[in-house]
Amino acid sequence: MKKISKVIKKIYEKIIFANRFLKLARFFHFVKIFPTELTFKKEDKCLLLAPHPDDETIGCGGILSLYPQNFDVICLTDGSHGGYNIDSKELKLIRANEFKNTMQEMGIKNFSLLPIEDRKLIKNYDIVKNIEILDYDYIFIPNYFDQHKDHKATTILLQKLLKRKQHKENVQIVFYEVWSALPIITHYVDILNILEKKKHYIKNYQSQLTYVDFLQGIIGLNQYRGMQTNLGYAEAFSILGVDDFLKL
Repeated sequence: MKKISKVIKKIYEKIIFANRFLKLARFFHFVKIFPTELTFKKEDKCLLLAPHPDDETIGCGGILSLYPQNFDVICLTDGSHGGYNIDSKELKLIRANEFKNTMQEMGIKNFSLLPIEDRKLIKNYDIVKNIEILDYDYIFIPNYFDQHKDHKATTILLQKLLKRKQHKENVQIVFYEVWSALPIITHYVDILNILEKKKHYIKNYQSQLTYVDFLQGIIGLNQYRGMQTNLGYAEAFSILGVDDFLKL
């Protein structure tokens, strides 16, 4: 029976993925997408939700460096399971310090780290529901197609928040890239002039670079996005209005 259940689960997951992919594909199919530069006015307020300490820097280290005054950053989990051969309590403290130091170096004034155990984000809406979203013009989250369970949970939990809490009618949802490249990009940010800063901020997360070479991988992706947008290096994003986001 367990084997049958696993097979059924895999089939179900494939169907769900196909349905979600088709919905997004239909949205973009009849629209020509020409990526445009993403810029902010002084009064624009942005909330960046990072599933783990380092996701915000990997995906948005450039834009955070350029517009620190516009951003509040909330890390949703403690990152306590993001390593091997190290005590989870010790790793939790290490990653919290890496996150705090990076935010301070970037000049992000408002940042916080929620007390949710790594890999269990989807089970903790009772904590996430306390996030206030009313004042924000933009909310940044990982790529909708990202395959990490906590990254997927971020989309689901934000949809719950938007359905149940007040928000600006024209709030924009911005997908950024961490573990998966976006299939379609609608906006970009030129990071050539602050590339060395982004490299430095990524290096702050030595606890994670021990296992994965994010520096080479992400900077390579930024170079590819720069090629697509006729720039040296760029961060890429896909932006949806809240109504379209809730249909995903």
